[in-house]
Amino acid sequence: MFKKIFFYLFPFAFVMSCASKKDVYYFQDIDNSVLENSFKFLNIQPGDILDIQIKALNPESVLVFQRQATLVNNQQLQTQSRTIDGYLVGEEGTINLPIVGNINTSNENTHTLALIIEEALSTYINNPTVNIRLLNFRVSVLGEVNSPGTFTFLEERVSLPQALGVAGDLTIKGNRTHLLLIRNENGKNTNQVIDLTKTDFLKSPFYFLKQNDIIYVRPNNAKVKSSGIIGNAGTLVSILSLAVSLFIVITR
Repeated sequence: MFKKIFFYLFPFAFVMSCASKKDVYYFQDIDNSVLENSFKFLNIQPGDILDIQIKALNPESVLVFQRQATLVNNQQLQTQSRTIDGYLVGEEGTINLPIVGNINTSNENTHTLALIIEEALSTYINNPTVNIRLLNFRVSVLGEVNSPGTFTFLEERVSLPQALGVAGDLTIKGNRTHLLLIRNENGKNTNQVIDLTKTDFLKSPFYFLKQNDIIYVRPNNAKVKSSGIIGNAGTLVSILSLAVSLFIVITR
């Protein structure tokens, strides 16, 4: 009797603990076609911190815009130092530059804002050149990844696979068919469910991330089942084995 019960229940427990290849592989429907995804510069938002570098043929003419940099060897400390010295975008979407005064950044990106500042400076400086970089481009990756956390990027062109790679990729228990991306734009949250086993998201507006995006990887069914009262397949088999053993002892 014990052998019969174990014979029927063990395959069932083994199947319940397994995940198919379709649950693990990325981009399962990809082919040799070209997938185009146009990148758009990110609009500057209140709370952003901008690194504004102003240069000219006469270096002395731009000294007033230069902020003294702190010399540190650690890259993370360098980023933190630049963030402290950066220009904070206020709630009304403005920054304050020496001599020029307030500049409105609403509906502008780093490229268009640089052109606006160059034009404003041309009255005081001969042929100014402005380069702007967003210093607090942060993305949070949570859930079933190997290294969850909030990550800061100095480049604006960051894709969803890149962010997952920085977080150590999904664990084997991560649900690849239901990845949740939460985005806040103009005070409104947008929620998007992404299936990593398909290639549709490669052409969507959610392929390239925006500042303050939140990525949440849900656990798959195997993870959810293993976290229940019964636990994983090994625990289930152990419980069944103990129950049958007790039954045999009692009936004797």
